[in-house]
Amino acid sequence: MIRQVAMLALIAASLIAPSAAAQQPPAQQPPLGRPSWEQRCAPVLPQQAVDPILARYRDRLRTAQENLRREEQALRALLVADNSTRAAVDTQSRKAIDARNALLRVRLDILWELRSAIPAQNREQAFRCAEVLMMRRR
Repeated sequence: MIRQVAMLALIAASLIAPSAAAQQPPAQQPPLGRPSWEQRCAPVLPQQAVDPILARYRDRLRTAQENLRREEQALRALLVADNSTRAAVDTQSRKAIDARNALLRVRLDILWELRSAIPAQNREQAFRCAEVLMMRRR
């Protein structure tokens, strides 16, 4: 009887607790037959032209992203708190909007500078690639 209970407990624990292999994130490989974003973007977004531009804006982009995250967290905290006033929420909302606009300005500056490094016929696809890659490099 004790052996059966121990066996059931072991089985239940193995079903509830995922194995170590299941806890590891899956490998970041694209599905077979589908190239990664970097591979798809390489022809229209040459890395040797993009890397210096991104390096110049990296700090501004990271700072703008962190400011937006901080302001949005503060807004969520005010919305959840019982003792918040509408004026405080409105003020914090404006700060979050300003932070979002600052991030958009940095992204626009990056895209504007990329524009000079990319031929006109590839710009739309290159900008799409740049947006995705900027979001991935957060």
